[in-house]
Amino acid sequence: MTMSILKGLLQDYLNSLFNEGIVNDQFNELLSLENTRGPDYVVTSISTYIADVEMILSDISHHVENSKVDFSHMASLARAIEDKSASIGAEHMMLACSDLIKACDEKHKRKLIRSLPWTKSEFTQTKNKFMDLVRMEMRIIRFQSSQPSE
Repeated sequence: MTMSILKGLLQDYLNSLFNEGIVNDQFNELLSLENTRGPDYVVTSISTYIADVEMILSDISHHVENSKVDFSHMASLARAIEDKSASIGAEHMMLACSDLIKACDEKHKRKLIRSLPWTKSEFTQTKNKFMDLVRMEMRIIRFQSSQPSE
């Protein structure tokens, strides 16, 4: 497969992420930084985002199981996911966090318990799409590094 084909496939996939509303224009900013910060910048940023959100969601899940929920702490965790999602351009996750944040702000445990699985589901979908993108990016990086320098 040639580089032009790989890049074309990547561009088509990126277009689908935008069309599905998985990412927004902020994601373009992330992609543009790849030129100045190195070829693995997007891969590293996505990997860090995924690890951070997984850790926060695990923390939220743990706290929800407590009989006495610290709603202000839960709200700050949910806002951390929202902020991380906004910085990377993960539109679906920003939207998914709104119900979680609202439940925490209202101190409504039942709503919190209902909104958490949906947020986790949206994260799984976003994560899977991002991991497909990472695999494509890594394939391009490997292809570039295998080519002789000019």
